[in-house]
Amino acid sequence: MRDSIGHSWIFMIVIVFTLIFAGFLILTLSYSRAYKLKNEVTSILEKYEGLTDGSVTIINNYLVNSGYKASGVCQTGDYAVSNLSSSTIALVSDGSRYPYCISIRKDKDEPDRIIFRVTLFFDFNLPVFGQLNKYQIKGETYGIKYAIVPSTTP
Repeated sequence: MRDSIGHSWIFMIVIVFTLIFAGFLILTLSYSRAYKLKNEVTSILEKYEGLTDGSVTIINNYLVNSGYKASGVCQTGDYAVSNLSSSTIALVSDGSRYPYCISIRKDKDEPDRIIFRVTLFFDFNLPVFGQLNKYQIKGETYGIKYAIVPSTTP
């Protein structure tokens, strides 16, 4: 009887460590996928030199084709699309959820250049526990000299 109780404790410890390892693996894979998506979005902004209707459409198509479904709350003053099927980018409303956020600021070193900061979201989901947490991935473009920005720049 004593041996069966000892073996069940070892079995439970193995199960717990397996779950911890699986959770860590899922978190790492989700983060690397979101990081890759963020890098591609910043590359598109740099290639098209700003927020044009064409660049927003390409960003949305890329995210849709990549299976991106996360959303989050953006800061006031950021630009976002209401959903990935819309190509109209506008200033965010308070409390609404958006697929991604883009903020615009002037470069401190070179004031004639504009920097775009991209924020993407990803969820940490485990099959049994569901959504455990939501994370943000942020990245910036280099300073773009003749950047195209929406007409309602704050």
